[in-house]
Amino acid sequence: MLLKPAESNAHPIDINSLRDLKRHLGELDVSLEEIERLSDAFLHATIKLEGVDSRAAAFMRSTLENLGGAIAMNRGAQDFTERDTTVIVSGSRRTLQLLAARLRGQPYGMDGLGAEIASCIAAGNRTISWGARTLDFTHKTYVMGILNCTPDSFYPGSRSATTTEAMKNARQMIAAGVDIIDVGGESTRPGSEPVPEDEEIRRVVPVVQALRSESDVLISVDTRRRDTAERCLDAGADIINDISGLRSGDELARLVARRKVPIVLMHMRGTPKTMQKSPHYRNTVSEIIRELRQSIAAAIGAGVEPEMIIVDPGIGFGKRIQDNLRIIRELASLKSLAFPILVGLSRKGFIGEILDRPVEQRLIGTITANTLAILNGADIVRVHDVADAVQMVKVIDSVRRIGA
Repeated sequence: MLLKPAESNAHPIDINSLRDLKRHLGELDVSLEEIERLSDAFLHATIKLEGVDSRAAAFMRSTLENLGGAIAMNRGAQDFTERDTTVIVSGSRRTLQLLAARLRGQPYGMDGLGAEIASCIAAGNRTISWGARTLDFTHKTYVMGILNCTPDSFYPGSRSATTTEAMKNARQMIAAGVDIIDVGGESTRPGSEPVPEDEEIRRVVPVVQALRSESDVLISVDTRRRDTAERCLDAGADIINDISGLRSGDELARLVARRKVPIVLMHMRGTPKTMQKSPHYRNTVSEIIRELRQSIAAAIGAGVEPEMIIVDPGIGFGKRIQDNLRIIRELASLKSLAFPILVGLSRKGFIGEILDRPVEQRLIGTITANTLAILNGADIVRVHDVADAVQMVKVIDSVRRIGA
């Protein structure tokens, strides 16, 4: 029996972002003003809230049911045999905005819950500007090239023993189209010992000076130490990349605040020497978000402007293989922090475990994992293989921009 073709050609479409909405509605010649008006109805969100008072959860449930949204919670919270519960709410952004509004001024912590829900569905910071510099994440995914001025980084192909060798590698990155070069003088591979600060300074400052004298490329410095950061900023660096997430104290944060430059706050438990000794998470992404909030609060408390903050979930830093995979799959959850997201997974051990390949043979795995990370929300990818990453990013960004 032949079926008559459907005259309407009905088929589902994916609308997961304002960019998707603009593309699809733009094809209908819908005005930008109308798209903005419709965005809260077309765009949906699902938000997880932890430690919610069961009485607040009951109020949220009745409210959401009236608004046409959905909510899930622990069974014990429904009959009030448990005091606190984890809650998952879902609906259009408009529905969740109304929920947030109705929680304001209510008891049992609902006022704070409303603020958190509103924050989760906000657009977040999509542009960082300082001095004559700008990172615009609305139009581009950025490639950060790794320039290790170290003798012992985990990937031998990334090591630069001298300033001359470092500059040779930097020139290759620039020719390949790198956006940011991340200069580091201390290996943070699992089990590594800390490097004395004067040695770190000796390794990185001449490279930053040479690079700045030759190029206008954005320079990031991978350090957790205030004096190293200051010397590098004086030499022409633009960004500070702190793997400790400011857990070493507030001196570095105060310097960043005073110099008004961006800072990357990375999640890590322990130190590079101890971080892989039996790491454990019950809910990987939830715990990372909670602990990153502490780093963010420390930065803002020291005077860093929120517009200068980038977050990094710390793939490979105190994580098991399943934790790293879960971070990539659930990376979009970090958007609730409303900051640009950096991901550094290049050639790391979890890729080697999956593929059973040594570090020298992990390029394809790295490209694949970075592609998934970008599709799930990464704004910056930190890589060893710049030329390959630049090609990857151009294709991904071109696909996402088509029709926009």
